[in-house]
Amino acid sequence: MQAWRFWREATRHFFQHWGSYVTLVFVTNLAISYLAVPALTWLTSALMDWQHVPYVSYTNIGAIAFQHPLAIIGLVLILLVVVTLIYWQFAYLLLGIINIRNGRPESTRALLADTVRSIAGASPSTFLFFIGYFIVIIPFGSELFTTPLLNKAKIPAFIVSYLMDNPLWAALLAVGYVVAAYIGIRLIAVLPLMMLDHYHSREAIRLSWQRTRHNFWNYLSKILLTLALISATVFVIYAALYIGQVLFDKTHVALVAATANLFLMEVITEFIVCYATVLFMMIILSSHDRHQRTPLSLFSFREPAKTKLRTRLLIVSGLAVISATLVGFNLIYLNGLAMTKPLTIAHRGVDHGNGVQNTIPAMIKTSREKPDFVEMDVRMTKDHQFVVMHDANLKALAGLKRSVAKMTLKQLTKVTVTENGYQAKIPSFNQYLNTAIRHHQRLLIEIKTGSADTPDLSERFYRQFGQRILAHHEQIHTLSYKIMNQLKTEHPDLFVSYIMPYNLTFPHTRANAYTMESTTLNDSFIDQANRQHKKVYAWDIDTITNLDQMMFLGANGVITNNLSVIQQEIKENTDHPSYANLLLTLMNDLSLESQTQ
Repeated sequence: MQAWRFWREATRHFFQHWGSYVTLVFVTNLAISYLAVPALTWLTSALMDWQHVPYVSYTNIGAIAFQHPLAIIGLVLILLVVVTLIYWQFAYLLLGIINIRNGRPESTRALLADTVRSIAGASPSTFLFFIGYFIVIIPFGSELFTTPLLNKAKIPAFIVSYLMDNPLWAALLAVGYVVAAYIGIRLIAVLPLMMLDHYHSREAIRLSWQRTRHNFWNYLSKILLTLALISATVFVIYAALYIGQVLFDKTHVALVAATANLFLMEVITEFIVCYATVLFMMIILSSHDRHQRTPLSLFSFREPAKTKLRTRLLIVSGLAVISATLVGFNLIYLNGLAMTKPLTIAHRGVDHGNGVQNTIPAMIKTSREKPDFVEMDVRMTKDHQFVVMHDANLKALAGLKRSVAKMTLKQLTKVTVTENGYQAKIPSFNQYLNTAIRHHQRLLIEIKTGSADTPDLSERFYRQFGQRILAHHEQIHTLSYKIMNQLKTEHPDLFVSYIMPYNLTFPHTRANAYTMESTTLNDSFIDQANRQHKKVYAWDIDTITNLDQMMFLGANGVITNNLSVIQQEIKENTDHPSYANLLLTLMNDLSLESQTQ
């Protein structure tokens, strides 16, 4: 009952002063998204150029530290700026909401001054706690409060998938989330205590733990109820717009209706983002209110009528200006000009488990579905030949405790591998390539590294297969910067993509393309790649929701384990789709992108 009463009162108060709240959240998000983030992105890129660092990844962070110490110092300073901006955004929203609840006695300039004083008076431990609180402690916090500044603080999807496929790791991950949720709620009062009452982080933690001792379920129920009601509201609104467009598609005003519906969807989505942010802040403030001498929840908030009218006029005027841009985009989108048609790339040569990965029978079967490329993996053997294999050992597919690097090609090609109810022999790359050529199937060849690799691996590979790869327009990608750079330096005609599991900063390399894990891939990365005439391949794109997002971002290719599903969605999105289907596609994109606003 307490959660329901809180939600009802908070929602009523939000709509009484929606102009002020929307202005507060929306303008703050605009400043972060279109001023802070571009400036930090440019600064990071300029730093890397100045220090001649081609890319930043976990594979070369040690080398950067030893060879380019100024680059590391610069990255640390930029990280401190990011932390400060995140703290500022949260403090400004928190103080702004309190100001609105009090009837807006303070001006925007005074609020900014308050946040500056809050930052100046914060200790390093305050910042450390703040970042840990949002990245680690509240796993569900991103559903209610998000910022583009934390967009890259994510666990890549392939790591999560790996953990979830392992029962032990999946159980540990679930336990970790439960523990994090419990600790997060017990410490829910820490941020107001530090930002509003200026407590040291240690004392704030102690007080929060004491105050929430008997209120865990109270705060958890508020969070869960808010999430459930917001999700249900979005679903109902989107469903109504979609069903309405299905009916309009049968009339002569289909395009007009679709343009109006898209505009409504975009405005409503942004409004709901603002609403969710405010309610999340109010949940946090509720942990602070109950311990004040005069709780804010008991005040009779009366925003001056002139202030309320001025704010709402500002919002309406802003929407009128933005609507012209949105209508222009909507017309472009509805005419099929806002989405790319990416290449389809079958991951490890299979489609939804139709064979054993990286084997010839599976590749032949998958090639009948006509993917643009079949992606597969190559490793060097003990006798310095090349075998088609993803894993460094045979345990998963053959049940053998043997390392690929310690076996010859002849030994490996005698091994039978089993997966998805199928069996096949491990092929040599020579066999695999020749079979692909006979079936007119182009390959995206991933060169793996291992303990059997020779210093001249890239040259050996080119001597054996380079002419055939060039003649039949095969492509190569690799996680090894050294191999990519050697191939492009010595054989510039080869098409080589550099694999990046994480988007920290845009690289400057000789690569023709970047194969990017989709979790941190964004439009900024793709725009920079386009300006340098480089392709971007996204992996692994296995759902239509993720595909729709990649098509909006402009990815040139998608690597997928569900080829037929992805091909069908691409066809529906590009082959004269109905306006209702285009509306549904944009819904998928907005559901993902709303967190970046």
